[in-house]
Amino acid sequence: MALSIEVTNAAVRTEFEHPSGPLEFGRGPQREIPRCVIAGDQSVSRDQLRVEPLADGRLRLENLSANTPVVVDGQSDPIIHLQGRDIALPTAVTVGRTRIVFRPAGVPAAVAPKTHPQAPASPPPVPQPAPSAGTVTLAVGAFDPPPGLRSLPTPGQAAVAPSASKPRTSPPSLDGAGEVGPWLERIIELQKTSSESREFHDKAARALIDLVGLDLGLVLLRSGEKWTIAGCGVASDQTTVRYSQTLLKAVVDQRKTFFDDLDSLSGSGAGASLMDIEAGVASPIFGITDDVIGVLYGVRTTQGLVARGPITPLEAQLVQLLAGSVGATLARSTASQSLATFEQFFTRELSEQLALRPNLLDGHDADVSILFCDIRGFSRISERLGPAGTMDWIGDVMGELSDSVLAHSGVLVDYIGDELIAMWGAPVDQPEHATLAARSAVDMLAAVPRINERWATTLGETMDLGIGINSGVARVGNTGSRHKFKYGPLGNTVNLASRVQGATKYVRSRILVTDATRSRMGSGFASRRVCQVRVVNIAEPVVLHELGRTDDAGWGELQQAYEGALSAFENRDFHQAAHLLAGLLQTRPDDGPSLLLLSRVANCLVSTDGVFNPCWDLPGK
Repeated sequence: MALSIEVTNAAVRTEFEHPSGPLEFGRGPQREIPRCVIAGDQSVSRDQLRVEPLADGRLRLENLSANTPVVVDGQSDPIIHLQGRDIALPTAVTVGRTRIVFRPAGVPAAVAPKTHPQAPASPPPVPQPAPSAGTVTLAVGAFDPPPGLRSLPTPGQAAVAPSASKPRTSPPSLDGAGEVGPWLERIIELQKTSSESREFHDKAARALIDLVGLDLGLVLLRSGEKWTIAGCGVASDQTTVRYSQTLLKAVVDQRKTFFDDLDSLSGSGAGASLMDIEAGVASPIFGITDDVIGVLYGVRTTQGLVARGPITPLEAQLVQLLAGSVGATLARSTASQSLATFEQFFTRELSEQLALRPNLLDGHDADVSILFCDIRGFSRISERLGPAGTMDWIGDVMGELSDSVLAHSGVLVDYIGDELIAMWGAPVDQPEHATLAARSAVDMLAAVPRINERWATTLGETMDLGIGINSGVARVGNTGSRHKFKYGPLGNTVNLASRVQGATKYVRSRILVTDATRSRMGSGFASRRVCQVRVVNIAEPVVLHELGRTDDAGWGELQQAYEGALSAFENRDFHQAAHLLAGLLQTRPDDGPSLLLLSRVANCLVSTDGVFNPCWDLPGK
């Protein structure tokens, strides 16, 4: 006997004829017996129902599912797992959220199919490919997306004009807009909760229980390929907490909210995690750089024979709105924490940029200027002050020096005991980085008298600084670890800057810069070339320049006389060098570089070995 069969659920509505013999229904693929594959209803089992027309005109029904009963119209007791029943035709049964009507072929409909709450009016038929022999695949109407997960557009996604072959999907009805009020109240309440607390995530998860009627709500946060449950809400103690990795991957890959029918995932490794699921929703939580950092996830489980319906598009949009609020709150918290961290190193303006564009901190090569500043006499002074007094004093000194760095748009790299390290040229490009570093150094020296005045009584002596600057390419980024952030540079440029600071003790200067820095500096500085040296552990000689005070009226004469003596020395005209230095020291008897150069000239005058090298190998760091 041939059968006429109608199948209806939220995603499909179709009618076909079955010529004879047994026929199976379910979400799984055909096996030995011809099958009607049902899509669009996760509550239907993979192997759900077997029917077979009998000779007496009745229909034998057998439930193949251990999870979903078969309910026959007009009968109070359902057909349970592996139970069979012979039913007179015509008849109709309900499995999960799908209704199936059977009648003899050629006989007018005697059993009117009940309208599924989500199934729209019969649409125009859509041409479908011919099914494989023995298999009926339910056609999906033009009014819905293909079977499987339904999705909402990514927030902010540009609208795409509908093609002629596919009509525009109408937006969800706002007839239930009265339901939106509680959602908005919950979002406002959520934004008042600290995002760093478990309560924040639990409230977001609980909203899916209270406002959508789900049985399980989760806030899942992502770290690489790993997921962590940050917040959880359950409708009862009997609810099992589990989630589908496959669904999470779909959300991350496509950056969309998926909802209602999770059917298409069952055959892709998600079967156990989606078992007993009637409907679900998963919406991406976007981070500060617009990457998916988490998912707001909820499911409605099957409960007995009662089908509570799918997730509606409006509900899915509200879940997406809640996920957006969670993401925005987390992003604000991240930005605030980042800003607080960045302001330890950078100016406030730069910190605000970095909070919005943290990728600027990624490791990269940059042309930079590095400054090392050392407090002279620190060990002697700290021994006299003791630990508590030293903390107060060094805190005041480092505060003044740091102000000089930040005032000239520099980065505070580190404090190491009595030493400060600063950088210009990263994380954002600064073409004038050498000039800025030099100005900062001059300002540091200008602050020394103020510091000495404040601490004169306590110290009983004055303090001074030694500053070295070098410019060149360095690798900049997080030079710390996963346990402690430290932004700074690495490389030979940095090592040489440290050695130049050490050279100030030997050259008897307060500020020394390399030739690489001086060539990048602008005008407006008082400077002189003081010597060529080879520092410890760096083979290449380096030319050093001293920076003086711009308000020194006699600097021009000093520069001219000293550089003349230095040139004479380098050309082995030691008598001329000694003559020039003698005249210079009459007016500046305490000029350190002149005293050092005169000492070297004198050694050359009395030397008898004939070996001469104008480059000085420094005796230490």
